[in-house]
Parts: sequence; C-alpha cells; structure tokens
Amino acid sequence: MEYGPHRPGTLHDHVALDEIELYAEVLVAAAHADRRLAMEELDRVLGLITAPEPG
Repeated sequence: MEYGPHRPGTLHDHVALDEIELYAEVLVAAAHADRRLAMEELDRVLGLITAPEPG
C-alpha cells in the first residue's frame, strides 16, 4: 500500500508536527525562565507578537 512519495506505510500529519514544534518552543522557554512566564512572553514564544526592537 502506497501513501505518497514517502516510504510505504508512513503518514505525516503536518498540523500535529507544527503543534509539537510550538509545544517544544514553550518548554524550552519555560526551562530557561526562573519564574512563571507571563502571557505576553508566551505569545512572543509562539510567534503571536513580535519582540520589541532593542534600544
């Protein structure tokens, strides 16, 4: 049974992979923080808002 250009029997759920990547980014940010992350920080990690310009 062929599912596409990949090996037989493999499926890729790109939405699930994207969600796993976002979850991993939140885990990394939380691991580097010495306190609970604020909602704005979480939004920034998730790419919902951009980081402020240094300056």
